[in-house]
Amino acid sequence: MMDRQAGTIFRIREFTRREKTCIRQDVKRFEKIGRDHHCQSLDDYANFVRERMKRTVDGEFTLKSVMLIRGFIAYFGDRLMRETKLARVATTLELAPGWLLRDAATFQTVFVGDVIVDCLLTDDLWAPTLDEIMDELIDWNYGYLDTEDVPTPYVWDPNTGLQNYLAA
Repeated sequence: MMDRQAGTIFRIREFTRREKTCIRQDVKRFEKIGRDHHCQSLDDYANFVRERMKRTVDGEFTLKSVMLIRGFIAYFGDRLMRETKLARVATTLELAPGWLLRDAATFQTVFVGDVIVDCLLTDDLWAPTLDEIMDELIDWNYGYLDTEDVPTPYVWDPNTGLQNYLAA
């Protein structure tokens, strides 16, 4: 158990039928986007999403932008699941369906939603690309890399804890 917000307990739960349907539809939509817009890499998908993200006058993302980001989270998670031993986990924190992946044997955890949002909102020219992050996550899951060598702070390993993720 971990507290992320005051009064909120972090627990694993079952996916609802609606969440499963949303994830499946989001993945299918992004597969179609890839075909229609000739996206060859994850960075092509990220650029596609970045170009279409819009904000309201209050500075918040529009509903369509949020849905597009949610779909990209589901798609990235699906691609990562196909290449690793990670599986989707539903939690009491409902940020986006499928935002969290975990390996049941090693308890390695990836906060996919944070990886995607960080990638979409970062303007750092030297930041690792999503394709590089994906490759490193695959190597990390198979034991070829330590958690400290993964180019994103949004991973958790029971051996190292959540220091990077929870740092203020």
